[in-house]
Amino acid sequence: MSRKFIRIALMLIILGVFALTGCDADEGFEPNLDMEEILANAGPGPTETPAAPELPGSSAIPEYPIEIPPPPCSGGPPPEPEPIPEPTPEPTPTPEFRHVNIPILMYHTSSEYNPGALPELYVRPSEFERQMVWLIENGFTFVTFEDWDYLYRIKRPIMITFDDGYIENYTEIFPILQEHNVTIVLFLTWMAIAGHGFTEDMILAMHDSGLVVFEAHTMTHVDLRTVGTQRLRHEMAETNRLIEELTGRMPIALAYPGGRFNDAVLAMTAEYYRFGLRHDLGMHNTAFDNFQIRRIRINRSTGLDTFIRLVTQ
Repeated sequence: MSRKFIRIALMLIILGVFALTGCDADEGFEPNLDMEEILANAGPGPTETPAAPELPGSSAIPEYPIEIPPPPCSGGPPPEPEPIPEPTPEPTPTPEFRHVNIPILMYHTSSEYNPGALPELYVRPSEFERQMVWLIENGFTFVTFEDWDYLYRIKRPIMITFDDGYIENYTEIFPILQEHNVTIVLFLTWMAIAGHGFTEDMILAMHDSGLVVFEAHTMTHVDLRTVGTQRLRHEMAETNRLIEELTGRMPIALAYPGGRFNDAVLAMTAEYYRFGLRHDLGMHNTAFDNFQIRRIRINRSTGLDTFIRLVTQ
């Protein structure tokens, strides 16, 4: 076999390997072969090829396997596939909101010996303290409207509310709150600052303690059903402005004076507040209307046994 024929065969083999590996001349390997030139130089076919001269010391071309290196592709071997990242686990969903029962207690004021003209409003301080201690010992948690959206996470929530704004809220009730770390909501009638002896300094001291949250009870404690739209708006908006100006916090709840309301009052309340409270109907469930929140009235005549029955019904 002639050397030229072997060269042609080698070139064809290299080209075949080149094609199988997927290399492209554009990738940097250019064999620089002109097939017409190779064929022209190849001369006659195998039957016409003259015998090749023997090399010194060798009578024939040795036959041995020819190893053909892979073509020098500039890109090298194909890249390893990128590992598929593990999917990020979904966060554990928080429990869905659940409606719960919550006792919301309504007080007004307190006096041990001199109940005044409306004696049932004046719960004895000693009785109020007994009630609070019982709640603490039985695992109740004192809450405000700031906790409303999370009541279902709170163990035995209960809300203590006082209406109007009497001086005894400061002189009689506030020391008990401090002694037992009890939090309450006080619905303030702004004119009570003058009429009931309550002062702005008292309000600030109670607010700054973190134990008393002030909400709205209108400017003048008027029956809201009996006033026009302009007066109704003033009773709410002006109360909010003054409470926020004094305490730095805007009220989010309104206790209807006397527990009285109608459709117009409810509609206006929804413009200024998240919650509206009445006086009656007992235990509240958060599935009920947020603008007709029920309360349990606690009077001077409410003994401890009755109190326990009311908060656990």
